[in-house]
Amino acid sequence: MSDPGSRYRDVPSAVHVDERGRARPWVTLRVPPATGPTVTGATRPHDRLDLLAYRAYGDPGAWWRIVDANPATASAGPAAVLEPPGTPIELPQPVSPEALS
Repeated sequence: MSDPGSRYRDVPSAVHVDERGRARPWVTLRVPPATGPTVTGATRPHDRLDLLAYRAYGDPGAWWRIVDANPATASAGPAAVLEPPGTPIELPQPVSPEALS
């Protein structure tokens, strides 16, 4: 991946050649890294991973950092509403103070 903010930036790619000889590039499995220090926040009404990432990091595309620290949210997707409001959520540091208010 060429995007420096991508969660796949350090994941190796590979090429599979099918039975017809066609090369199919793919990205190998990404193992979530240890997240390091986190701070506990709480979800707000109508909160989504992308909105929380924007408040915490100034980048809605950084929602995957929150998923890495909260594996139970992985199946939700970035635009799913996190319910119920007030649910504790770990935010990898550094975090904007606005995300915690």
